[in-house]
Amino acid sequence: MQYRRRDDHSLDAILTGRIVLDEYGIRLGTVTDVVFAPDAHSPDYLIVDPGPLRRARYVPTLGACQTPQGAIIVPWDRDWFRLAPAAGGRPLLRDDERRRLRAHYTSRPSRLVGRPLA
Repeated sequence: MQYRRRDDHSLDAILTGRIVLDEYGIRLGTVTDVVFAPDAHSPDYLIVDPGPLRRARYVPTLGACQTPQGAIIVPWDRDWFRLAPAAGGRPLLRDDERRRLRAHYTSRPSRLVGRPLA
């Protein structure tokens, strides 16, 4: 399923393959898959692959925006991203996995204030 928003700084339809940057502009990796919200057709989490010898991680789309070049900026730093739960081999999340992710990303507020993408 494709996702599209019309304003300038929202995420475009195709998210896989995009570069993901932290709140300081440091590269976190590349989007390999998207996890959609259970009752909606909007992206909930991105699965970001940081590169060889590192495990992919989940990062929420809440507060994310894109640069004019198409890179995705998320409102957390690289260290916090590295502490996030590792992504499994499928783009589906059980309720307990969603709770762990929500707890991780809400336990440290980001310095960037974003708006929901849905």
